[in-house]
Amino acid sequence: MPRPRKEDARDTRELVLAAASALLHEYGYLGVSMDAVADRVGVRKASLYHHFPGGKEQIVLDIAGRAIERDAAGFAEVIRNHPTARARLSAIATYVFSGPVQTGRMVRDALRFLSQEHQNRVFDHFFRLNHLYIRQVMEDGVASGELRPHDAGRSAWAFLDLISEMGSGGETPRDADLATWIVALLIDGLGA
Repeated sequence: MPRPRKEDARDTRELVLAAASALLHEYGYLGVSMDAVADRVGVRKASLYHHFPGGKEQIVLDIAGRAIERDAAGFAEVIRNHPTARARLSAIATYVFSGPVQTGRMVRDALRFLSQEHQNRVFDHFFRLNHLYIRQVMEDGVASGELRPHDAGRSAWAFLDLISEMGSGGETPRDADLATWIVALLIDGLGA
């Protein structure tokens, strides 16, 4: 029997990651099984373990890593193309809302359900690539006088939590209007 070509193996891995990503978005970590992924891709479960010996945890780790890297590249482009903290934050939120994978939800699930070693990897990856971009936007806003001095690290987490939670679906449309509202809430507050 001929061995599968490397391209076939790569294609199968990509199909598995795409199917698992869609299932995770739809049902969350606890609602997805290796059986469901195998059914969605149309392969035997044994084939999944051939490509992902670590099972569901390895698949989630790969999907989370890709989502974090995708967002980091998007954040970098947004920052280059927008001059102010407000414009950058609005564009980042809009970018996150338009993404095929809700990275915040993926990271939240990874930090709840993966092994401690993998939780640490996901958190470190997210912190280095995504949180620090947002923190830098906040610090640049303070330096330019657009934002008052504040704890940029905490405000970066607050912003990421807001766009993650409000962008994870539900009844609220994920669009530029919601992005603008979140940024106005963060920067202007609710005070009269």
